[in-house]
Amino acid sequence: MYHTPTAFFIIGLLYIFLPVVIWLVLKHQTSQTIWLWCLGGGIFAVGMLLIAARAFVPSWMTYTVANTLAWVGMLMQATALRHALRKKWKVNWSVTIIVVWVMVFEYIRLVLGNAPLRFGWAVALYMGAFLCIAYYAREISIKYELGNARWLSLVYLLAGLILSVRMIRVSLGVADPDVIADGIDSTLTVIIGILISVVGSFTFLSIFLEFASKREIINAEKRVRQEEISRLGEQIAQLERQRTLGAMSYSFAHELSQPLTAILMDTQAIKTSLVAEPVRLQDITESIADVERSAHRTVQLVDRIRSFIRPTQGAYETVDMKVLVQDVQHLLSYEIEKKNVQFDWDFDSDECLVQGDKIQLSQIVLNVYRNAIQAMTDDQTCRISVSLSCENQRVVLRVHDNGAGVSESVRDKVGQPFLTTKSDGLGIGFSISKTIAEMHSGSLNITNAVGGGALVELNLPAIER
Repeated sequence: MYHTPTAFFIIGLLYIFLPVVIWLVLKHQTSQTIWLWCLGGGIFAVGMLLIAARAFVPSWMTYTVANTLAWVGMLMQATALRHALRKKWKVNWSVTIIVVWVMVFEYIRLVLGNAPLRFGWAVALYMGAFLCIAYYAREISIKYELGNARWLSLVYLLAGLILSVRMIRVSLGVADPDVIADGIDSTLTVIIGILISVVGSFTFLSIFLEFASKREIINAEKRVRQEEISRLGEQIAQLERQRTLGAMSYSFAHELSQPLTAILMDTQAIKTSLVAEPVRLQDITESIADVERSAHRTVQLVDRIRSFIRPTQGAYETVDMKVLVQDVQHLLSYEIEKKNVQFDWDFDSDECLVQGDKIQLSQIVLNVYRNAIQAMTDDQTCRISVSLSCENQRVVLRVHDNGAGVSESVRDKVGQPFLTTKSDGLGIGFSISKTIAEMHSGSLNITNAVGGGALVELNLPAIER
């Protein structure tokens, strides 16, 4: 009832059918590992079918072509697992191994005519491929903690051991050196083929299903962590803005006192004009206009404070950086006046428009200005040069002060959280600003300028016109 060529024919069909099943189940993963494994199984199947047809095809096809295809198929499946481990595999080495093995095989078969040696040479490469697959599967089980990979390793390890036993028996002359010869040895070979085709294929399938499940869990955990980090980052940025406003409260009080004092004085002037004889309507009209201007100035200042302190919603809009850098300067007018800071503006003639969150970008510029002002001593002429230019579809803002610059001890650590040289600083202002710049697909860097002072560069993608 048992016919070895028929058994090899069945193995060939299994190696065609099962890779197709694996491909249909896993094709949505678009993995090169899956592609190599399935294609290798299909090539191996053609080799098995040619071996099964040994009685009907020329010997060069059933020996040379069949073994070559089977060797290529096994090496491709070994390469697939190596690829899963993210290890490089040099194709020229595989091609060299196959060519050398075929040339030696043909020399033994045609010149020496030594059947046991030919059989041993052919089986040696199968054993090597099986043991490679077993080793890589074990590495996968350890690296990715996949239990099913251990079973794949055991299956191919068992197949390699059975082939080694048969090769030893052939070398001792107690077994026929023909893979399809009847007997217990051929039966064991068939068992190997069925074992690695059925158990190996389904174990490979379960590995990737388990891996996909773990990857989804890991991705879900990463999304949760990123959302939590993003939420905490927004809260920290919000607290930093509020802390900045706390430090600037006196400045804002001074700013508000000026228009409010002007309103009070204009109101007194209106009262005086109303009781005067005769009533001077022109003076009253001018005072009312001054009150209106002072009121508008107060509203604008309050709006700037409110917009800066409110939590950002990440609403991106078209932002004119020329307008933004000058508006932010007004938030620091008291500190600028107190230190007698002179601003030099150098704007490109082209539009400097970016897509971003206006409040967040204002926070970057405000932090840069404050750092520049604080870096300069009171006994020097304080000057801040601000330039805006469009370079290679990027908007580049450069802020250069004439302070002491960045010290050697902290130059390589600038931007790290909680690093500060100020006695009252938290060390998160520049770090938050750098993060905001990166969120806008940009960068924020600080260096020492030629000639002295610090140079801060904000680089953002420009809106294409």
